[in-house]
Amino acid sequence: MDMQPLLYYTFLVGGEILAISALLHMIATRRSPSSMIAWMLAIFIFPYVAVPFYFLFGHRKLIKRYQKFPFSLKPVEIEPALKKHPVEKLLCNNGIPPATQNNRFELIDSPAEVFDALHDAIQKAQHSIDICVYQFAYDSTTRPLIGLLCKKASEGVKVRLLLDSIGSLKLYLFPSPLKELKESGAEVAFFMPFLRLPLRNFINLRNHRKIFIFDTLYMFTGGMNLSSEYFSKDESKTVYTDFMCRIEGIATHFYTQIFAMDWAFATKTKPHIPKPLHGRFGTALIQVIPSGPDTPSEALIEALLSLIYGASEKIRIITPYFVLNEEFMQALVIALHRGVEVTVIVPERSDHKISDLGRGSYLRELSSKGGRVLLYRGKTLHAKAIVFDEGCASIGSVNFDNRSLFYNFEAVSFLYSPAEIDRVERWMDSIAERCVPYAPSQNILISHTENFMRILSPLV
Repeated sequence: MDMQPLLYYTFLVGGEILAISALLHMIATRRSPSSMIAWMLAIFIFPYVAVPFYFLFGHRKLIKRYQKFPFSLKPVEIEPALKKHPVEKLLCNNGIPPATQNNRFELIDSPAEVFDALHDAIQKAQHSIDICVYQFAYDSTTRPLIGLLCKKASEGVKVRLLLDSIGSLKLYLFPSPLKELKESGAEVAFFMPFLRLPLRNFINLRNHRKIFIFDTLYMFTGGMNLSSEYFSKDESKTVYTDFMCRIEGIATHFYTQIFAMDWAFATKTKPHIPKPLHGRFGTALIQVIPSGPDTPSEALIEALLSLIYGASEKIRIITPYFVLNEEFMQALVIALHRGVEVTVIVPERSDHKISDLGRGSYLRELSSKGGRVLLYRGKTLHAKAIVFDEGCASIGSVNFDNRSLFYNFEAVSFLYSPAEIDRVERWMDSIAERCVPYAPSQNILISHTENFMRILSPLV
């Protein structure tokens, strides 16, 4: 009996079964049309590769049976802010606690100052140090910080370090640099360790939050990971242009809650949330918004879309990656047609070549509609910030792209007070000074490739 036709038909039928099973799953999970088209195109071209990738990487939300408790922020009983932004109500209706005005805010954009600030914060901590970060590299910047953490843990300070198992892959696979830290009494956990029950760990859903909390009183957040590439006493060693924000006051309590729930999820324990802070800290008006596979609603996505549609004067976006879905792109185009000044600043070249290729058609469309697109020249731009008119600024770990908005665990702060928004804008001005205008490629092959990549953008 000739086995070749049998093998051919088995291969063909097997591919069809795989494609149909993936399609049925997309329908059951109500995937967006653009996402379904992208995945089905990939499955049509490479069925035996794309289908396993879909079931490994295609999830957007955690399946309920893998969640030990519902993720939600508990509000703090405070005096309501005198001035409320329209988007605050939208967020509150999505279960996000209202903004608090008793905060102090500081933006630090010097790599050396960030190192000094974290070094000083660790030294001064008396009760607890909680750190959640995507990437932790053992290098000349982190070695002295680990030494300090060991010292504080041995003195009785509660030290907890939560790392993403993909972002901190080298330490996850070779954890010997963390041995001294654990022996000193510190606790270390990896978020969704992919080698443990890999088919149940949703390898595509990564914890991208950057949270550094000290004594539950003040904290740092932004885009920087724990690595010499981001901050260092010797700024010549840094690879990225980024910033960190120091927040002291009531808003810190919400980041404490986010860390507590992430830690509980990673360690399979119950979350322990300290009592809210008391005292006077400042006048910064801040609302903390978590987003990701663990949140019950799409609060951040709804808020950003609402802010784009509600902007009347300007929208300024700084992001390392600009690979959107059609809903966000259409909102920006409509804003331009309404006369809103839209400025997007991205690195001339980011650290992800596929993302740079994927962003091409979006930047070209935005530029053709009257948007101002600037390319940052210098160290790789990794910072994330958005300003809407004079009334709201967003800072945190979220990039303005599909992966960050729809798949990663993220946390951002919306700033509503004028002084803090002005500080973010002044930093944006300093970035814009080191940019050149974007010019779309005239090469037909490149433009066609960028258009093809736009179809696949939900996968990038």
